[in-house]
Amino acid sequence: MRLLKNILLFQRKLFFTSYFLSSLIGLIFGRDIKAIGLAFLFIAPLMHYFIYEIKNKHEYYYYYNLGLTNTKLWISTFIIGFIKFILLSVI
Repeated sequence: MRLLKNILLFQRKLFFTSYFLSSLIGLIFGRDIKAIGLAFLFIAPLMHYFIYEIKNKHEYYYYYNLGLTNTKLWISTFIIGFIKFILLSVI
């Protein structure tokens, strides 16, 4: 349970910016909800890279002290993006 809470703490910065950008891109190019899911699948890892690898690289130490390695954080980003894609594709 603690691991999930820490992953959600990490994803909080990514989710809103990724969702906003993917909604914008999905509506411009695809004009349907499936396009938003596909855009989220690609935008979420890009936002992860820009926010945590370029801008706030030092924050990885905070999450490492919480028990989350860099690999776990990247995997969580891909899993959440894939889940979002599946949920929006079903609708």
